[in-house]
Amino acid sequence: MKNIFTFFVLIFITTTVKAQIGSTKSKIIQENKNYSIEKTDDGTDYISFVVEFENYNQQVACYLTEKEANKEQLCFRVLMIEPSSETNNWIRFFNEQNFVKLAGMTWKDYEHSIVYEVVVKDGNCLVHKYYDTKL
Repeated sequence: MKNIFTFFVLIFITTTVKAQIGSTKSKIIQENKNYSIEKTDDGTDYISFVVEFENYNQQVACYLTEKEANKEQLCFRVLMIEPSSETNNWIRFFNEQNFVKLAGMTWKDYEHSIVYEVVVKDGNCLVHKYYDTKL
């Protein structure tokens, strides 16, 4: 039963994870009813929202490109925060996707040029996802 649950979680993660990088600000807002728009200390805009799972909530922040005239902002980096109990599910997901392990808890999806970094801190699993053009 646990394997079936993990399978469904991984399917949801796959669709959620791949959909955000490159998405427009308006698309992210349209897909997430309860969101807030905030700024980092360096002035970067980001949209934060919560994804509710059966036994926990995932906090998500989509960082946006700089505002330019006649151009919509795009998501270029995502931070997902979950309970540290989800760390093994993320590691299993990255390994099952055959992403290349770069170091420690960092993987790269070369097909889509996306890097994933996992950090466990203060009882949370932080997953950083960003576009990377380096080889």
